Amino acid sequence: MKICVFGASGYVGASVYDKLKQTESTVVGTYLNEPILFDDLYELDVNEPETFSNFFKSEKPDVVVWSVMSGPNEHKLTDQGLMHLLTHLTPQTKLIYISSDFVFSQGNGPYSEEDPLSHLPDDHSFSNYTNAKVKAEKLITKEFSNYVILRAGPIYGENAIGKLDERTDKLSYHLSSNQPIEYRDDLVRTFVHIDDLTNVIEEMVFNDVTGTYHVGPEHEQTLYRFMKVAAHKIGYDETLLSKSTTQEEVDAEIPKNTALKTDKIKTVTKQQFR
Repeated sequence: MKICVFGASGYVGASVYDKLKQTESTVVGTYLNEPILFDDLYELDVNEPETFSNFFKSEKPDVVVWSVMSGPNEHKLTDQGLMHLLTHLTPQTKLIYISSDFVFSQGNGPYSEEDPLSHLPDDHSFSNYTNAKVKAEKLITKEFSNYVILRAGPIYGENAIGKLDERTDKLSYHLSSNQPIEYRDDLVRTFVHIDDLTNVIEEMVFNDVTGTYHVGPEHEQTLYRFMKVAAHKIGYDETLLSKSTTQEEVDAEIPKNTALKTDKIKTVTKQQFR
C-alpha cells in the first residue's frame, strides 16, 4: 500500500507522516514554504495544477491524507488544491480529509455528524476558513464514497517532532514571562490531543471505514477552563489566567458553542480519548 500525506510539515501532518512511516507501507509526503521537517519530503504547491498532476500520476497513492491547512487562505486551497486532488482520485483511492468544528458556525452545539453545516457572512473574519471547509466537505460527499471526513475541534499537545500547538505555545510564553493572559469563558469546544487524532487517522488509513466522524473525547470545555488546566499541567501559575471581559461586535462574533458529539467514532476505532 502507498500512502500520500499532503501537508507533512504541518502541525498535524508531521505527526501523521511520522506515525505512518513506522508502518510497513510506503509513505510519501509533501511540504511547501515550511522548514523541511523530514529529509524525504517532496516540495509541492498543491495549487499548481501541472506540478500537482505530475506528482500524483507519478506516485499513484492508494490512500491520501489531506492535512494541508491554510487558515485565511483556505478558500484558495479548496478551490484549487483540493479540486486538483479530486480530479485525480479513483474510486479505489481512499481520501482522509481533516475538517473542523467551525463548519457549525451557528454555534449552538454540541453537534452530531448529521447536523446541517452553516456558512459565515463573506465579510466575517473567519469566513474564508469556515466557508471553505463547508465547501470542501460538500464537494467530497457529493462526488465520492471512498472517503473519511474527520471533524476536529481545537487540537492541542506536542506533536511527533516536539512542536506545540500555537495556543499552548502562546500560553507558555506569557506564563514563563509572568505575564497575565485572558481567555474567553463563553466559547465551548471539544478539544482533541494531537496523538489521539493521529492514532485515529492511522486506523482509518488501514481499515475499510468510510463516512464522516467527529474526533475527540465525550466532554466539552470552555476555552478558559481548558487553558486553566493546561497551565496547571505544564507547571505554571494558573492564577495569571483570567476570564476575558472583551465584548464582541455582533457582526464579528466567534461561534459560541461548536462542541461535537463523539459517540459515533467509538463504534469504528479503538482509540481512547484523553
